[in-house]
This record gives sequence, structure tokens and C-alpha cells, in this order.
Amino acid sequence: AVLNTCCVRQASEDKVYSKLHELRAWKTPERVIALTGCLGSKEGDRLTQRFPQLDAVLPIGQYDGFIGELEARYDYSMGEPLPAAGRTGVSHYVNVIEGCNHNCTFCIVPRVRGRERSFSIPDLVDRCREVVAEGAREVVLLGQNVDAYRDPEGRGGLAALLRQVETIPGLRRARFMTSHPRDLEPELLEVMAASDVVCRELQLPIQSGDDRVLKRMARGYLTRDYRAIIDRARMLMPDLGIATDVIVGFPGETEEMYLSTRRLVEEIGFDVVHIAMYSPRPGTYAGDKLVDDVPQEEKRRRINDLLAVQKQIAGGKTARWLGCEIEVLVEGRDELGRAYGRSRQ
Repeated sequence: AVLNTCCVRQASEDKVYSKLHELRAWKTPERVIALTGCLGSKEGDRLTQRFPQLDAVLPIGQYDGFIGELEARYDYSMGEPLPAAGRTGVSHYVNVIEGCNHNCTFCIVPRVRGRERSFSIPDLVDRCREVVAEGAREVVLLGQNVDAYRDPEGRGGLAALLRQVETIPGLRRARFMTSHPRDLEPELLEVMAASDVVCRELQLPIQSGDDRVLKRMARGYLTRDYRAIIDRARMLMPDLGIATDVIVGFPGETEEMYLSTRRLVEEIGFDVVHIAMYSPRPGTYAGDKLVDDVPQEEKRRRINDLLAVQKQIAGGKTARWLGCEIEVLVEGRDELGRAYGRSRQ
């Protein structure tokens, strides 16, 4: 059993601890429990001290040695290679950059993932070719801040990488996530608009619609900067699908500040909004230095209010496709055997 963990929010961390307790009864000398991901970087040896049933804590990205050790220990062989990490049916995830150089006051990612490290364009294009040869029809380029991608040898950024990836024979779609408003290159939007392969989907977290909260979060942009990106993107691609992230109840967020976020969500009309209540993370500036002064019940009220607003917006956005014929990449079938998948948006 390998647990791939996240510790961006306390709820994510608590799920891991719950699963480790659950696996205690499953554990035998012949069974191995390993853990990787952000929580391993954050907690380290404390995890194996707290959970003796945990056999290994793997650094992020260092899976090959662990798999080799398992194969040697148990003389394990399926007669074929293990499936490649990141493969999900017809889609395949490819990490292009790890870490983050930003210091958003609420975010623990720089602490657990380290500074930004980009992989070379030739290596990434070769990796994408490999997964297409294995049957993938879509690649999703990943990074904590994918727009910060820069080839180590100076060959360009994410736009340059996508220009090469989109020419791979057999590749039908390319996506990327997650973007940062401070780093998004204007050239990237042009590549998206001109491409038949790069999907017209932009995941661009705003986090708050109030400039005072954004400053306290150390996001490095204002709401007018964010609006300018969205305006240009929609000018180039009127059918663009836009997703965002919002945090409600950040320290010091008043009702007036929350309403600024609500108005911005209504104004822009996102297709998807991922909404989270602020959760203090030890080791972050906000967790260690700012007072979590918005009551939990008020956070819940704001999240439910914003969810209701977004539900109405999303209904209208989805309705625009009624009566249209669109291409869907089939990703699987549900319990009734019906095919499902995503459009380019």
C-alpha cells in the first residue's frame, strides 16, 4: 500500500493519518506500507515513530529504487513492466517543474517541495512521445506553478515547451496546470489560441477578490492584473474554460472583503471554482504570525454562500453547450456503462 499524500490543508493531512490507522489491521510481515508526497517531506522520521506499521517514507519522485527493492524482496514479477507513474487511462501526467519560488503566506508548498527545478525541453518531449507510444492521447503538464517553467538550458518557457509537445504524432490533447497570475506569459495565451492540440482550459487561482487580502497573502498581483489576464484570454479564445481557487476566511478578512470576492466571482463567471476555508498551516507565515480571527461558523457561511453563487453561474455556463456537437475524449465508463470524458474546455 503506497499513500501519495498532500498536506496543503489540515483536512488532507488528517485523511492520511486516518488511512494509516485503518491499515494497521491490514498490515502483516508480508505486506508493506509506504508513504510519499508532501507529508513525508514535512514530517520525515516523525511519521515512522508515530506509525510503526509504516515501512518506508519515500522522497518525492524517488520511486524506482523502492519498486526495485520490493521486487527483490518478494521475487515479484507480473511478466510485464509495472505501469508508468502518472498514467490514468488515455491521459498521462508529466511533471515539468517541481517546487515553487513564491512565498504566499498561507502556503506550505515551498517548505515541503523546495525551490523551483525545471526539467529540460528535450527530455520532456521525449517523455511525452513515450507515453503517446504507450497509448496516451492526452498529456497534462504539471507543476506547483507551471507558468514558472523555464528550460535549464535557456530554450524557453512553457509556451516553447507546448509548441514542441503539440507536434507529437498521435497526441490529440495537451493541458497544463496549475498557473499563477504573476507568471503567466502573454505568449502562452497565443499558443493556446492558435493550437488544435492545446486545450482551451485555464486554471488560474485568484485566492481572493480583495486587494488588501491579496497583499496579506503575498500573492504579488492586484485584482486589476487578474482581470486583465482574463480579458485578454477571452479576447483570444471566446470559448475558453476558466477554473480558479478561492480561500475564504483568511486572517483579517472582513465581510466587506469577502463581498469583494463574491462580486469578482460573479463578474468573471468562472466555469469552476474550487473554494476552501482558510486552514492555518504551521511553518507558513500566516500560520505562525497571523491570528486566525475569522470564526469557523463564519467561514462555513461564506463558503456555502459562494458555493451557491458559483452553482448558479456554472449552470448558465454549462447550458451554453446545449444543442451543440462537441468532441469529447472518452476517459472511462460509469457504473451503468455510459461513456464519460471531457471537452477541450
